[in-house]
Amino acid sequence: MNAYVVIRVPKCGSTSLARMITSAMPNSKVFYISSAGIELAKEANQNISSLERFRIFKNTTRSIWKKHRCLTFDSVWMKTNKNIRDNDIIHGHLTIDAIKLNAINKRLITVIRDPYDRMLSDYNYSRTSYNKKNFISRKYKNKLYVAGNYSLEGYISYLKENQPLNGRYISRFVIGKDKINNPIEFLENNYFTYGILERMDLFIEDFYKKSNVRLLQEKANVTKLRKVVKLSTSERHAIEKFCEEDIDLYQNIKEKIKNKNESSSRNS
Repeated sequence: MNAYVVIRVPKCGSTSLARMITSAMPNSKVFYISSAGIELAKEANQNISSLERFRIFKNTTRSIWKKHRCLTFDSVWMKTNKNIRDNDIIHGHLTIDAIKLNAINKRLITVIRDPYDRMLSDYNYSRTSYNKKNFISRKYKNKLYVAGNYSLEGYISYLKENQPLNGRYISRFVIGKDKINNPIEFLENNYFTYGILERMDLFIEDFYKKSNVRLLQEKANVTKLRKVVKLSTSERHAIEKFCEEDIDLYQNIKEKIKNKNESSSRNS
């Protein structure tokens, strides 16, 4: 039995990706499981306050009870394993090592984005979220507070000191906790298909070749009221130093799909 598992990396067009796949397979049951928020907050090097951890736990517990009538993700996976059927779909903000399917062939799917653009999008999204908060909530000094009150470089400095996981955020979702020497070999061995947001056309074509299911491309969500629309040289340098592993992963995937496309074109 096969199940499609869409690993949605935040700020990588993941909402559009999930919609494309679920819309193209209307007869498949869809399971939404999004555990990354609470899991990543527990990582040893994440300097998150007890109050922030409690807030994440409270919101996550409320969400999974509303969607699954469960209180823990272990219970969610137990329920999912009981009810899932051939060619059903699981999607959500979940890391590769959080998937707990038993006796099911996982058809892993993901799309990532240029890390420079992803970091800019994350910053703008955090700023927008901060500006929507009430006066009292704005006093709480967390990631959103820093985005709302400091420059992008200040935001990156905060993440580097307090939440260094964000420097390998894409890799943490797609690869796992440990850095590996050959990420493309890992992706080829473990993923049904993968791609980059900037070349969704090639991702759609590869998915079609492997599944015989044609996806219709959707326009990615854009954060409104963005303050920063273009990176300066110093901002790019700050991201380059912070997100080295993610940039390397992105460049490797970009080169791989380019070579695949050129090889396919020559053979057709």
